[in-house]
Amino acid sequence: MIVDKITTDSYLTDSMEEMKKAKIRSYFDLISILREHPDWLDELRKLILTEELINLPKKFDEFVKQYQNFIENEFKPLKQTVQKQGEDIAVLKEDVAVLKEDVAVLKEDVAVLKQDVGVLKSDVGDLKGDSFERKVRERAPSYFGKIIRKCKLISHIELANILDDALDTGIIGDDERDDALLCDIVVTGALRSDKERKVLIVAEVSVVVDKQDVERAASRTKVIEKCMGLPGIPVVIGKEHTEGALKRADELQVIVI
Repeated sequence: MIVDKITTDSYLTDSMEEMKKAKIRSYFDLISILREHPDWLDELRKLILTEELINLPKKFDEFVKQYQNFIENEFKPLKQTVQKQGEDIAVLKEDVAVLKEDVAVLKEDVAVLKQDVGVLKSDVGDLKGDSFERKVRERAPSYFGKIIRKCKLISHIELANILDDALDTGIIGDDERDDALLCDIVVTGALRSDKERKVLIVAEVSVVVDKQDVERAASRTKVIEKCMGLPGIPVVIGKEHTEGALKRADELQVIVI
């Protein structure tokens, strides 16, 4: 160790002596001397460069190491995560596309279901109306008992024969015959207020009686009483009645049961 230090000191002394002897008259002399003595560059750098600039290569190496560490430990995992998210988004887009198709099909199914429900409501309404009309027909004496006695139900076949005979004799026209034949119930009997007076009742039956039911009862009664030669009483029978029906019944003198 002592020998190495002595050798180094001797070298530095000799180098310093050579520097002192070197003559520099121009830039080119400086370049030539530095080429002959490349070891003098370190001394020159210490004079020209700041400590920050001298340490720059070392800092750059540290930066490169940090950068490599970032790439390995942070950027690559982040890249993998982003790629995974991209794959997940692609799958999500496919799922959304399928969902849109399912929603479109569901909308069509709902539309069909609404139509079916509408038809079902109509069918149920018709069924209720038919059931109620059948009930009134079967119990005609109880429904019309406060108006007439000895109630007799006229069947649709019998009514059709009566209307056809009237059509043949010119008492009514084709339209009157066809419309009158659509009436719900026709009965005959004697008035309770006048047992000697025979009358007929033309009734329209509906779960909810409206204005049109009242008007049909009035118009069909007029046609059938001409055909049967009996005074007619128009009647509407229902479980409920609209305000318009009650008002129109008063105007046309139709009995509401």
